[in-house]
Formats: sequence, C-alpha cells, structure tokens
Amino acid sequence: MKWIDGSEIDLTGCTGEALCERIALELWRSGGPEQWLQCPEPLQNACFLIAFDTELTMEGIFTFLENSLGHYASCIVHAFRMIGAQEDAGALEQICDIAPPDLMRGEFLENAWEEYALSTFNEDHELTEGAVELIEHLSGRLYLHTGRDIWSLLFQYLDRELGQTAP
Repeated sequence: MKWIDGSEIDLTGCTGEALCERIALELWRSGGPEQWLQCPEPLQNACFLIAFDTELTMEGIFTFLENSLGHYASCIVHAFRMIGAQEDAGALEQICDIAPPDLMRGEFLENAWEEYALSTFNEDHELTEGAVELIEHLSGRLYLHTGRDIWSLLFQYLDRELGQTAP
C-alpha cells in the first residue's frame, strides 16, 4: 500500500488508531490534499478528517470555508459518510450549500487585505445575517460541539478496511 508520500508502507499489525497517530504526525510533510488523493481511499478519508478536525478546532467553521482545505469539502463529507458519521456529513454538506467554500475562498482573496490586517468573516463575504446564523447553528451539530466520537468510528473503519483487528 502507498503511504502519503508515495512510499510503500506495510500495515501488518497496525491498528486504525496507530495509523491515525502516524498520519497526524506526517500529514502536512507530503504536499497536502492533492497528494492525499493519490493514497488508497481509507488513508484519504483519514487524512481529510484529521485535517478538518485541526481546522475546525483551531479556527472554526468560517475559517474552514475560506481556507484552501474548504475546496475539498466534498472529500470530507464523503469521509464522514464512509465512517458512518451521517449527522456530520449532513451538517457539513448543508453548511457548504449555504456558503460554498470555493466561493468563500474567492471572496476572501479578492479583498486582498494587507499583510497582518485583521478582518472579520462578515467583512470578507456577502452572506446575510440569517445565513451566518444558520451556519453557526449547523456548525453546532458537528461532532466537535455535540460530543459525538468520530475517532472511534474512524479507527473502526480503518481496522475494517485495512483488514486489521485491534489487539
């Protein structure tokens, strides 16, 4: 099996949890999402979920919508579905229907703020107050705010897909 950097990897005896720990350490060393798409689907899904979690935890849903990772929202929705996190897939899909990440990124880049200038999401985008409130509401339905454990779902999915059994 190919690893994130394209090298061969032997996953014999590797659990989904151990694999996610390794991915989290090496995720951004190998070029990012375009490189992840060259991996087998289970690794792709893990990469996208780990990256989304990082973005959501550090900056929130509005930054995700205007950052480059947002371009891969459909991959993240797919990953949620593959691990069985249907609520999260649905919430993220609805958010992206209201504020398509590629459009949000384009608007953000068009404003071309000076380096280190502070701005708010509302200054950079033409969303109505109602749309912003709905995005906030839908974001509250994501695992990070509900306490749902997507990690055990991801670990089990990887164990199943890679033919591993946890010790």
